[in-house]
Amino acid sequence: MEHSLIPATPVELERSSLDQSWGFRLQGGADFRLPLSIKKVIPNSPSHNKIHPGDAVAFIDGQDASSMTHNDAENLIRNSLRLQLVVRRGQLNTIRPTKGTVKFNAAPNPRTNSALNNTVTQNNYRRF
Repeated sequence: MEHSLIPATPVELERSSLDQSWGFRLQGGADFRLPLSIKKVIPNSPSHNKIHPGDAVAFIDGQDASSMTHNDAENLIRNSLRLQLVVRRGQLNTIRPTKGTVKFNAAPNPRTNSALNNTVTQNNYRRF
């Protein structure tokens, strides 16, 4: 479906200081090859009940968000007390990891080649 056919909703957010959180998590961006969208909204925040997870961000303070990198969008959002967004309601699913986290530790690799260790068997033969 073409985005221009989906109704856009203007949303105005306001916070008291730059130290106060907007209360939402942004995902995507041109550098991720995904449209900018709202991933999560924190209850009782300036964003609560104004934007929702899955909302696609079309404009940020009058600038087209379709070609913005994640970092550019983040900088625009962080450095303002009043934020004007234009969103398309519920257009995108939030991205969830499909696999669990990978833990790295200093344990030896169980797939090491025993030939590298030049191990000798009980009958003095070397394993290769």
